[in-house]
Amino acid sequence: MTESYREYKGYAIEVRDIKQGLELLVDSEQVRYGQLPDGRYFLYEYAYDWTEDLTELARKWIDHRTRADDIRAMANRSEGEVS
Repeated sequence: MTESYREYKGYAIEVRDIKQGLELLVDSEQVRYGQLPDGRYFLYEYAYDWTEDLTELARKWIDHRTRADDIRAMANRSEGEVS
């Protein structure tokens, strides 16, 4: 079994080679992904980017979630302001 472990912006990214193929985990939580006919991977929760490298795809997903969380936090702060 081959395993790859990387830290990225405080998140643990693991790609494991299992009998059924590869398994992608972010912070020990399994992340569902699929594969396009040309071999590139996509995440079901984040199908905007496709890449041949699951670790790179996980990094893009983390960046996307971080940006979305920041935007939500700014919107929540704006809603709390009094005009």
